[in-house]
Amino acid sequence: MSVGKEMPRVIAISSGKGGVGKTFFSVHLADFAAAQGQRVLLLDADLGLANVDVMLGISAKGSILEMVRGEKSLADLIVRANNRFDVLPGGSGLYELTTLDATQQQVMLDQMRSVSSQYDLVLIDAAAGIGDNVLYFVSASESALVVLTPDPTSLTDAYALIKVLSRQRGVHRFMVLVNHAEAFDAQVTFQRLLSVADRYLDVHLDFVGCLPHSADVRSTIQKQSLLQEQDAPLTKQALDEVLGSILSRPRDQGRSGGLQFFWEHSLEEGMNMDVDAEETSSAR
Repeated sequence: MSVGKEMPRVIAISSGKGGVGKTFFSVHLADFAAAQGQRVLLLDADLGLANVDVMLGISAKGSILEMVRGEKSLADLIVRANNRFDVLPGGSGLYELTTLDATQQQVMLDQMRSVSSQYDLVLIDAAAGIGDNVLYFVSASESALVVLTPDPTSLTDAYALIKVLSRQRGVHRFMVLVNHAEAFDAQVTFQRLLSVADRYLDVHLDFVGCLPHSADVRSTIQKQSLLQEQDAPLTKQALDEVLGSILSRPRDQGRSGGLQFFWEHSLEEGMNMDVDAEETSSAR
């Protein structure tokens, strides 16, 4: 990417339910892009239950709560990870972060704007589910990536997330990544999601790949490190193929503008988070 010629791209990584590997892909996508020469900021937006810093084995300098209170700037909180990309830790065990009001959200975005010229790519590791903060971050981002597994509850919850974002927040294009699945099972899972989405929603789903279940991944998480090729060459190769597929997708022209799009759409009102039982059962 040519530095300084366009606004940073903003990708939000989300999931309908927790435990599907969303943060694992977020940190590795950040590292993968940084290895290609991009300047990357990873925002841990799982506010209240943040764990990017834990997964990477880095020490946070504070929490986003201090930033929205005006006690610290974004620059005070950013931590360098793996000598490649920057991380803005979210803060764990802080209930106030789960209920940020519009003013506090705007403070956060103003802080992000102040450093935007320093980055080519901003990744938002959103919380799981359809909470206010999740909808806020994903709908304000240029691109949305949804991570799920073949588990029926994960599939149903992923559909619920896509439904709310499309109907209430105007997000109509989603990248979909299936974790803990071989190629065949991943395709079956995606086709089930696609089938019910085509039936009920006005959305475009783009399958970007899958990653089989691997003990190497669990070991990496336990060691609070990133997956290395020398330790698990086949798993790392499969992971890099998925990450490369995500970054190779063209920018959404309808939502382009990177952080500028993020700022302009961040405070849109109107949310209706009811999930129709008939539709969600069809996703199972």
